[in-house]
Amino acid sequence: MRNITIIFISALLLACGENKSGEKTVTVSEGDSGKHELVYNGAKREAQFKNEEVTSVYDAYNKLKIALVNTDAEASQDAAEDMISKMEAVEVEADLKQVAQSIASTKDINKQRANFEKLTAGIKTFVEENISDGTLYYQYCPMAFDGKGAYWISNEKKIFNPYFGDVMLNCGTVSEEIK
Repeated sequence: MRNITIIFISALLLACGENKSGEKTVTVSEGDSGKHELVYNGAKREAQFKNEEVTSVYDAYNKLKIALVNTDAEASQDAAEDMISKMEAVEVEADLKQVAQSIASTKDINKQRANFEKLTAGIKTFVEENISDGTLYYQYCPMAFDGKGAYWISNEKKIFNPYFGDVMLNCGTVSEEIK
């Protein structure tokens, strides 16, 4: 009976997951182990880019960010591999591909997050050069990497931290809007 109740509540939360602004909510459910699991699906991208190839690179970056928010090393690897393949169709700096490859080649979530910080710097420039409409949010967590701080790009103003996941999910601020 308890499992049926959990399934019903999870289904209800998923059905109500998209609000009127188009943002997806975070679902916390009780997994098979009885432990709560964070499931962040991200917000719909409203920003537009100069072409489909650029859009696909940014969307792969966003998929990687979502995997890191969910502290899912395997999904992070998959997203990084997808990003590498999308980069083949556009001109990006060679070191961006190398950093994405570093993420794809490790299952260590902390190493993935450290490389994501490096990836974000290059993707920010790439996004700024190619955004044609809408807004993205350049966000900052001052607590990341033992107080050094780190940035990421998001489709939404609300903070979902890829450097801490569910440990400090909402730690951070919007540093600037990319338009």
